Amino acid sequence: MISWKAPLAAAAALLLGAGLAAPAAAATRGDFRPVPLPFFWPNNSLYDVAAASPDSVWISGHQGELVIPGPIPGTGQSIPGNPVVRRWKNGGWVEYDLQNLPSSASVTDVDAAGPEDVWINGARLGSSSASGPYLGHFTGSRFEEVALPAASRSLSVEARADGVWVTLESGVYRRTGGTWTFVTAFPDTHLQEAYIRADDDIWVFGTPGQYDEAPQAYHWDGQSWTVFPVDGLPDGRIGILDMVAVSPTDAWAIGWNVSTSPMTSVMAHWDGASWTNVAPPPGFNGLSKIVQGVNGDLWAVGHLLDEPAKPGLLHYSGGRWTQVPTTAVPNRSNINATALAVVPGTGALWTLGTVNIGGPVVLTDG
Repeated sequence: MISWKAPLAAAAALLLGAGLAAPAAAATRGDFRPVPLPFFWPNNSLYDVAAASPDSVWISGHQGELVIPGPIPGTGQSIPGNPVVRRWKNGGWVEYDLQNLPSSASVTDVDAAGPEDVWINGARLGSSSASGPYLGHFTGSRFEEVALPAASRSLSVEARADGVWVTLESGVYRRTGGTWTFVTAFPDTHLQEAYIRADDDIWVFGTPGQYDEAPQAYHWDGQSWTVFPVDGLPDGRIGILDMVAVSPTDAWAIGWNVSTSPMTSVMAHWDGASWTNVAPPPGFNGLSKIVQGVNGDLWAVGHLLDEPAKPGLLHYSGGRWTQVPTTAVPNRSNINATALAVVPGTGALWTLGTVNIGGPVVLTDG
């Protein structure tokens, strides 16, 4: 997923066996249980989860950030910690070497194109000349750094079985074999979120200016960009946090409206001709992640208002969205789920997020 929502995600955290089994029915999903985490140094965060098989589930983030308070509240210095990438395999977490990624770094995104074909992107942090974006590819025994096609201060990666793309300040590039091919520059917009389905099917959500409230959708068809308004979008400052394009005539975008009190969820759908606002099931004050399932269905997670200790889970099947009951996180009164992955073959769900006490949690219903 190509994302520019890191500041929004940070705000949300403050506000709010072996072999493949038969795919499980949606009715059995949502019975989440915590997955024990390995030791992480204090002040740790997890940002993403991806899955390619039951033995290839990946999480990413950072650990050991040091915060030195300043003389007045709200001031001080933050010293970056160590990058985190772990793989769930054979019932435990495995750590691999990250080539050329120093201790002062964070990994914000992990995409699993296959069980042994995994991509990460993050940032070298600090004030040294070596700071900047990092792209890594799993080789089976470690992550090796992959040179970017152009210099850039920003980086996002989208990796699936049908392709690998990166977005830089200069635009979108596709990787074929060991080479990069330029696809397109971005439209003139303040980017919020994007999804690359193919070289000729790219969606971007953004606003004309940084402080404009209503986002617009921009589509790349391989030749040019076309802008589409979102019909019926509610008034207020809308943040699009994630999206997915299932086909050229079926795409979804989710997020929140921060102008309401409490905040409310936002959902929009592309039917091949126009984007239209869709009223999501009630009870959510934000939706953060949407992914495809194993049978052509969709899953989304967010934050529940009335049951904040339970991950908010939505399922789309048969042309409609329904809320799926979930299990509360033990000994916690609030969770803000910010990432979601579906295990191919089994349909098991993995999610992670921040809780009101302690560090991040990782949950699965598999």
